[in-house]
Order: sequence, then C-alpha cells, then structure tokens
Amino acid sequence: MTCETAIRLLEPFLDDELEAAQRADVAGHLATCRTCAVVYAPLLELRQGIRSHAPYYRAPDGLRDRVRASVRQAERRPATSWRAIAIAAAILLAISAAFNIALMKSRTAGGDAIARNILSSHVRSLMGTHLLDVPSTDQHTVKPWFNGKLDFSPDVRDFSAQGYPLIGGRMDYIDGHPAAALVFQRRKHIINVFTWPSNAPEGGAELGRNGYQIVHWSRDGMAWWAVSDLNSGELRQFAALYQH
Repeated sequence: MTCETAIRLLEPFLDDELEAAQRADVAGHLATCRTCAVVYAPLLELRQGIRSHAPYYRAPDGLRDRVRASVRQAERRPATSWRAIAIAAAILLAISAAFNIALMKSRTAGGDAIARNILSSHVRSLMGTHLLDVPSTDQHTVKPWFNGKLDFSPDVRDFSAQGYPLIGGRMDYIDGHPAAALVFQRRKHIINVFTWPSNAPEGGAELGRNGYQIVHWSRDGMAWWAVSDLNSGELRQFAALYQH
C-alpha cells in the first residue's frame, strides 16, 4: 500500500468504515511507515479528546461542501507531494488537537464552576428564608414580577398536571450576573431552575454533586440550570418538559 492510499484511508479507518481486508492493509502500513504513523497519531488523539470532552452539536451548513472542495483540491496535487503533505498535516493536526482539547477542558472547567455556583445557591435557598420573593402557583403572577428587575423576561411555566407544580420565583446572582430563579416542587423536593441570557451553543449536560442532580441546557439564547435532590430520572423528566 502506498502512502497516498494510506493517508486517504486514515479517516474511514478511524471510523471503522473499511472492509476487513482493507483495514488490515492500512493497519499493516501504519505499523511499518513512520510518516503515515505520524499523521495517524494526532487524528487518533483528536478523536479520543472529542469523545471525552465535547458535547454534540450539529455541523454548520456548507461544511460538507467545503470539505469536499478541499479533498478535490488535494487530489489534484502531484502524487510526489504526498509525503510533504503528510508531514505538514501531522504538524497542523497536532496543533489543532492540542488547541481543541485545551479549549474543551477550559469550557468543561468553566461549566464546573457554574455548576458549583448553582449548587451553592440552591443549598442557600433551602437553608434560609429566601426561597421565594414571589410565592405563587400562577405563572402569570410570577412572570410579570420580574419586569423591571431583570433585562430579560424568563420563560415561566407550570407543570402541575405532570406533578411538578410551580410555587414561585426569586432574584438570584449566578456567575457574575443577575438570574431568575424559578421554583418548583415534586412531592417534598424543591427544584430550583436558574436562567439568564447566554450565547453558548445549544446543547445540554447532566451531572451530580454531593447527592444533588443538575441538568443544564442552552436554547434560544438562554442558559437553563435545574437542580434538586430528586433522582436523576425525575429531574431529567422535568427538564424535558421545560424544553418542549
């Protein structure tokens, strides 16, 4: 197998898209060709880093066309240039892998800091007398209460029919900015839902902290964090109601 063929097959090799015989040929070539192995290593590291740290987001429109155009341009290059391309690609991919993994870890660390802030606010609200600024089961009473207090209007809902009644709301301060805290109840369990404007990509995550469950999602320019001592299944069900 030539280096040109091996490099062309690296990505389908990583994605298990090759026939068994072809996959064996690529693996054998990588075991004996240092140049192609250098190209392969950062690709493998990048894939593992993405799987470990990155949430899934839909690819932007036009990405497929840009990738295909790049492939067509590469295919028009002389075959003798493939070794030089391989070395350059290895350097670029190594830099890209390091940068993207560092960025993912940075975002994860930032999310952990917000999660700790969220949990602290939730626990403080249960320990003192500041659970509710506006005690009400009527969403049309809670939502207008925030007018003039925040520079956004929170989406206030009531899920009494599903077993998660609204019981009120309050002002809070999360991650260096004001936030709306909407309070719900599930039997004797309190659910705090924190929300504020955010330019984060749409997506979601779940995590546990000290016996509490946290569900986070971003949608329509807003960040949402739901926290409770409910079991993860019920809190996930509640979050799903809010997202639809």
